[in-house]
Amino acid sequence: MTSAPDPHEQHAAPRPGDGAPIEATPAQPHVPARRFADAPPGLLGAERLRPVSLKLIPARYLGGIAGNVFWLVLVIAAIVGTVLTGWWWIAACGLLPLALIAQSLLLTPRRVRAIGYLDGEEDLTIASGIMFRSVHSIPYGRVQSVKIGEGPIERRYGLATLTITTAAGGGTETLPGLPKAEAERLRSLLTDRGIELMAAL
Repeated sequence: MTSAPDPHEQHAAPRPGDGAPIEATPAQPHVPARRFADAPPGLLGAERLRPVSLKLIPARYLGGIAGNVFWLVLVIAAIVGTVLTGWWWIAACGLLPLALIAQSLLLTPRRVRAIGYLDGEEDLTIASGIMFRSVHSIPYGRVQSVKIGEGPIERRYGLATLTITTAAGGGTETLPGLPKAEAERLRSLLTDRGIELMAAL
């Protein structure tokens, strides 16, 4: 007659040399390494910032038409010059304006999505750039003047650019692609907070 095993009895785990089969431990899931991406979530400070209006993308395309047409004329001139003279180096000169057109068309959406801002308790943070990323924090107490500007293309899309001039150095920061109501809100915020901080001093 055999006795039932005691549930409170602890069993030693089998060792490799005991002859007992060893259960394979479950494989850990492969976690891909984090990479620095050009998408906004991978950019410095982008997880906290507010994006500007995506209407800035077509606005910049429209504003860049004249420049792209100029570069395209140079590309066509280089091709025609190569055909007429047979000198290959003339066509090579057309690669530079062609590259400028390509980067303007391909990178404009990513550059616009990389622009962001955040109005915090003590300062305004503005970030821009993909390859060369810059993040600037402007204390409200250093704001000297705030200006809202809009050109004909910005007016067409209901956008405005906020220009901030700081004291003790005369630096200037610009924040494009803001809806007009948001630009007015930021201007009032910067002005009011600046006056409050100056009065507190």
